[in-house]
Amino acid sequence: MKRQHSEAAWMALLGALALVAVLHAATGGEPLAAMVWALALSGAAIAVSGHLVGDRRATKRPVWPVLGAAAVCLAAILSAAATYWPLRLAYGVSRGALERLAERVRAGERIALPVRAGIFRVRGAEISRHGVVCLWTHPDPAGSTGFVQCRRDDIPFNLGSLVRLDDRWQFISED
Repeated sequence: MKRQHSEAAWMALLGALALVAVLHAATGGEPLAAMVWALALSGAAIAVSGHLVGDRRATKRPVWPVLGAAAVCLAAILSAAATYWPLRLAYGVSRGALERLAERVRAGERIALPVRAGIFRVRGAEISRHGVVCLWTHPDPAGSTGFVQCRRDDIPFNLGSLVRLDDRWQFISED
């Protein structure tokens, strides 16, 4: 394979690593898992970048394009896990659908699951014993993960993790 094609493939891999991190965070993955993914993907991005820098140095070509691409990819990977911006963006796009689904749950309608709410796949929908609408993206008897419709200062769950989305919706993982 020609050197330029090989380098393009490695650069595409670098971009794909960032894309995986962003998509995992955007689709409602458990926040602790997002941090583990971010660490693993960052390590892989650094390894790929190291390979590309070494190749460019060996052929006496500038390394700054690789370093710039690596910095952008690492920033995307780490910021996705640290700030949950992909989840917040996906929530913003999907909020109307989540609201409509919550109204159906609150009205006592039987929901055929799984169901799409915007870009999210809701696999469990219920009203908790505290009267909170829960739209679970990852239901689990040991502790579910998903959207709960409650005030940000009164979250009546045993939390493993929490992402405050706005005054009405929170994304939680139960402990």
